Amino acid sequence: MDDRVERIYVALKQFKRNMESELLQNIDADITGPQMFMLCSISQQEKCRLAQLADRMEVKPSAITVMIDRLEKPGYVKRVPDPSDRRSTLVEITPAGQEVLEKAIRKRNEILRSYLSRLQPEEVELFAELLEKLANHRNDASDGHQ
Repeated sequence: MDDRVERIYVALKQFKRNMESELLQNIDADITGPQMFMLCSISQQEKCRLAQLADRMEVKPSAITVMIDRLEKPGYVKRVPDPSDRRSTLVEITPAGQEVLEKAIRKRNEILRSYLSRLQPEEVELFAELLEKLANHRNDASDGHQ
């Protein structure tokens, strides 16, 4: 079993690296993987505090400030005052940031389709079911299902 665990880990890591590399090479934007993740998080929440982003990305708030600065420079995000707390600042995605994000999602899906085209349709379905089962492992474990 340990051999299979290691094989799966290595394959997943390589798959993720290949996907990210191919995506970042093909979106025509000067943006990193973590910055893309941050854009996605900001887009989902519409407006959010920097502390929320730090928690979600599991980094220190000072690291988020630097990343936001880098996303703000090309106009992908902007800082806005928090109407409920004058001491706090919110960050929101701009139309340019939303455009980059949507382009990246389209390209990601195109790249993933290319990878999945190596499988038969029934293999793709099985792969999706198994991946969803693994992805929901924490939820199932907390519900008492394993």
